[in-house]
Amino acid sequence: MPTHTIYVVEAKEGNAKSDWHKVGAAWEHGDGEGMSLAINTLGIAYLKSNGSDTTLSVRRNKSPE
Repeated sequence: MPTHTIYVVEAKEGNAKSDWHKVGAAWEHGDGEGMSLAINTLGIAYLKSNGSDTTLSVRRNKSPE
């Protein structure tokens, strides 16, 4: 199972909350020194082509309760 989820964060003008779009997953390496990433680059290309101010964010997945 992936340990992290990768999002494209699309900034909004003013005080509006940013939109977070899930574009992939990440797995920690066994030695804890790095990660393997699987990214759907189409989501990133679409947002960039629309002139959106975007960043990538990698967030640790939360354990199901």
